[in-house]
Amino acid sequence: MKFYAVRRGRTIGVFDNWDACRKQVFKFPGAEYKAFPTRDEAVTFLSSAASIPKKTKKSPETTPDSSTEIWVDGSCFPQKDGSLCIGWGLLVKQNGEEVYRAKGNDIPPEATNHRNVAGEIFGILKALEWCQAQGIGEVAIYFDYQGLESWATGAWRAKLPFTQAYTQTVSESGMTIQWIKVKAHSGNPENDIVDQLAKEGAMGRT
Repeated sequence: MKFYAVRRGRTIGVFDNWDACRKQVFKFPGAEYKAFPTRDEAVTFLSSAASIPKKTKKSPETTPDSSTEIWVDGSCFPQKDGSLCIGWGLLVKQNGEEVYRAKGNDIPPEATNHRNVAGEIFGILKALEWCQAQGIGEVAIYFDYQGLESWATGAWRAKLPFTQAYTQTVSESGMTIQWIKVKAHSGNPENDIVDQLAKEGAMGRT
């Protein structure tokens, strides 16, 4: 019999079977776990976690761990013919200075049923692509829809193909992401900028 110690995952603790352990670590960014022949060894592994620096989710008012900060948003405009114009926007700052912004409406047809959330997801995917091209491995992402974080971390189960693909892409990106939720339309300057970018993207404005 083996004991599985999870010191970074959805639930921290010792589990006596692999299935229970897997639920805590599968697709969890930065998961830390190990199998041991005895419970005592597993507990010792857990207690050593105190010496490992941990990242905590911080509020928007605090300084993020990463020097690269990204804001994303999506927008959706129903048309008279029943179609949807969906856009995404993103803004990147490094050490407090804007270094990149982008917008677009290249949402795949199969994702349009997600409406503005599809735009927000695409904003993150585009941001991750940019970061990888720049060799950036750690970012703080500001967002206003909880699903963006919860799907990526596994707190919410991604049930549809588009959200499943999103979850997989974030997981396989190899990036360390600090998720910071902001309130929509609350006067946050950067969030207002990406909101406007997403609207312009949806309408095809350059």
